[in-house]
Amino acid sequence: MKRGIRIVLGILAAVILVGAVTFCISESLVIRASKGQNYDDADYIIVLGAKVDPWGPSRALDDRLRAALAYLEDHPDCKAVVTGGQGPDEVMSEGRCMRDWLREKGIAPQRVIAEEKASDTRENLRFSAELVAQDSGTDWREQKLVIVSSEYHLCRAAYVGRHLLDYEFGTYPAPTSLQAYKIRYFIREALGMVYTRLFYI
Repeated sequence: MKRGIRIVLGILAAVILVGAVTFCISESLVIRASKGQNYDDADYIIVLGAKVDPWGPSRALDDRLRAALAYLEDHPDCKAVVTGGQGPDEVMSEGRCMRDWLREKGIAPQRVIAEEKASDTRENLRFSAELVAQDSGTDWREQKLVIVSSEYHLCRAAYVGRHLLDYEFGTYPAPTSLQAYKIRYFIREALGMVYTRLFYI
């Protein structure tokens, strides 16, 4: 009986150890990716959506939009695909909300393309790539594409793009303005990366 308990406890300890090591590795990847990479001179940025509140962009979406605006202002030849559908609790699609926000900030209408059907990161990237092909008149893979999203989300977004579309997207970080939630978001994203690697793709 005691031997059986020791075996069970040993297995439980091993599982906990493997889980802790996996989480630490995942967290280190999320933190490293949060700085962005290979984002200079994009032909198109793909701005990933977040929740739209009744009064406008949520704080997370506002962070992403401000990062996108800064990039577009610094790169006048770059265009943006703003991507996200409309959830059941949203007053409009995320893509439309982002398009209107950027235009109101002075970005020329022809530089902002709205994608309004995507419901997750896979669809965000796939549908946006299709719009890039339509707009550019070329194979979208010939364009340099950079993902703009919250810094904690960049690792997972790039991973999805790499494995789903076999393309190395650049990444440009949108710093999280809600500092009180930042640690929580980074922890959640590390767990999200584990889930994505195991089940999502």
